Amino acid sequence: MNSGMGALREKAKLLDTVLDTMDQGLMMIDAAGVVQVCNARALTLLDLPPALMRTRPTFEAVRQYQIAQGEFGAACETLRRWVAARGLERRAHTYERERPNGTVLEIRTVPLPDGGAVRTFTDITARKRAEETLQVSETRLALAQDAGSDGLWDCDLTTGEAWSSDRWWGVLGYEPGELASHAQTWRALLHPEDAGAAERALIEHLSGRAPTFACEHRMRRKDGTWAWMMTRGKVVARAADGRALRFIGTQIDISARKAAEGQVAHMARHDGLTDLPNRALFYERLEIRLADLHLHGGACAVLCLDLDRFKAVNDSLGHAAGDFLLRAVAHRIRAVLRAEDMVARLGGDEFAVLVADAGDPAHAETLAARLIAAVQAPIRFGKQRLKVGLSVGIAQAPGHGPDSETLFRRADLALCRAKAEGGNTHRVFEPTMDEAEAARRDLERDLRQAIEGDELILHYQPQVSTATGRLVGFEALVRWEHPTRGLVPPNAFIPLAEESDLILLLGEWVLRAASREAARWSRPLKVAVNLSPRQFQQADLPERILAILTETGLAPTRLELEITETLIINDMARALGILRRLKAFGISIAMDDFGTGYSSLATLQAFPFDKIKIDRSFVGHVEVSAQAAVIVRAVLGLGRSLGMSVVAEGVETDAQMRFLAAEACDEAQGYLISKPQPIEHFAEEIGACEGFVAPGRPDAAVA
Repeated sequence: MNSGMGALREKAKLLDTVLDTMDQGLMMIDAAGVVQVCNARALTLLDLPPALMRTRPTFEAVRQYQIAQGEFGAACETLRRWVAARGLERRAHTYERERPNGTVLEIRTVPLPDGGAVRTFTDITARKRAEETLQVSETRLALAQDAGSDGLWDCDLTTGEAWSSDRWWGVLGYEPGELASHAQTWRALLHPEDAGAAERALIEHLSGRAPTFACEHRMRRKDGTWAWMMTRGKVVARAADGRALRFIGTQIDISARKAAEGQVAHMARHDGLTDLPNRALFYERLEIRLADLHLHGGACAVLCLDLDRFKAVNDSLGHAAGDFLLRAVAHRIRAVLRAEDMVARLGGDEFAVLVADAGDPAHAETLAARLIAAVQAPIRFGKQRLKVGLSVGIAQAPGHGPDSETLFRRADLALCRAKAEGGNTHRVFEPTMDEAEAARRDLERDLRQAIEGDELILHYQPQVSTATGRLVGFEALVRWEHPTRGLVPPNAFIPLAEESDLILLLGEWVLRAASREAARWSRPLKVAVNLSPRQFQQADLPERILAILTETGLAPTRLELEITETLIINDMARALGILRRLKAFGISIAMDDFGTGYSSLATLQAFPFDKIKIDRSFVGHVEVSAQAAVIVRAVLGLGRSLGMSVVAEGVETDAQMRFLAAEACDEAQGYLISKPQPIEHFAEEIGACEGFVAPGRPDAAVA
């Protein structure tokens, strides 16, 4: 399982990156009402202190904190009744709320099947303000009409002669009489794009088919700019044959309203940070292009782009630097593209490019290489030089997919391949990527069946005292013997379980199976079990573990839980609370893979660890690397000074074992002692008072 921990850490970092670069705030509440996930954007939008969220509070506790800060006010109970009256607790619902600081949030709640819920928070302040501006503009229009502030006109349809009020001339920048007072003057000032619609509306009314004339159109001002006008009119005199004789009406400048409408429409289809088209507009343009390909032939390409190392910039320099970087990257991408191509920001540090004409298959790859080169050049931010990479996945139509969903999914698969190969490169979709994705889904399905059907097995690797050679315990490691695939390596199915949430079922299965087996041993040996990051996020983890120990009959003092440094670094306050509760039950805690993460002496002092496990990358080099030997000695000294035992992982040679014994390392495990095996292989050692001589310790017996 240790071989998969690096992949797990990378998956955890990737999840953190995704969450912390989201434009939306996100909060996930479990069935017990405990907030399990709260990303950085949610903290910002709700003004929640990170310290509060590290305690894994209930959602009610978060609400009470907000009330104490002046949130909700009298509307709190009203909102609760509104939700209850409509039965919205049981179905997805969306509402808007204005915070005391003036921010307007769109809050969407989606109930989960297990009784929990996911909430998203979107800042719609700018959009609401634009809508308010539009409303104000419309109100002013009504007031202007009531006050007679419209431009007035009166036209004799028999001659075309017209009279216009001073107001009519003034809104266009003319003095009264500066132009001929004639119907043709009005027609001459119409915008060419609007003239046709205006003439059709006019004919409809003059012919009697429409009761009134009303038309929104543009007219050229004296300074050459265009003003939006609302012209309304009515025929007030007709000849006996129905022919229109006299036509009067009003005209008012609605440019402000049109500008507000345009702003709202733009914001709905563009990213607020970079002003690039958003996902909705990208898909709309892609659908149009694919329809055009279907009718007329040709080719286009979709490029999925993702920044490399963006989270490092965001975390180290803050969101201001991250936002500046995203705007700069957007500008550089636009500068590389042709006028007919399109770039959109999908969210976070993800972008997409639509190459409108990709008749030459090599063009998309050439473009990807140019984009990578443009983005990776350093970007100056104050005194800092920001540097990120770019990974690109390419899918082309019609060859890689006939519809937008397939095309985009396959471009994303190619992007994943580029990221997996180290990033800062591009990859074109290949059919094998689809096959790999299908194989992954099949493997996930089989793994679920294996967990639920109790088809997995545990292998155990012994841990021995380096001083006496005596057996002190085992580490339990899960193995999967697939009925048709054979032995599936842990690094193939454990990361898959982590991605698909099966890790919670898998982790609980391992803990229960190991506890049940250890409870049958005749000697009170310890059993060590690894905890995954997803398990550690469960607020009721200590109680779950205690329930399993009670069910299986294993004493808590015989269970040792191994956690990695990453788990505690992400949320130290919450991690400390969980570890203290586990310790209160009598369970031992070991820090696994020590030296490969970020922990410091202060961290070790603050957390209730019983044991430190030195990573195999150091132990495996003590014979040949003076630096590795110094590091191992330092960790051993650290353990002694803190009162923690130290176990060395990955011991494979007699020389390594002798070194560890000479340096007073407490325990060791590795292939030199035994590879992980079914527990039946150790039946004699578990039951015997004396056993085999431990390798590397010719004077010590394993018992």
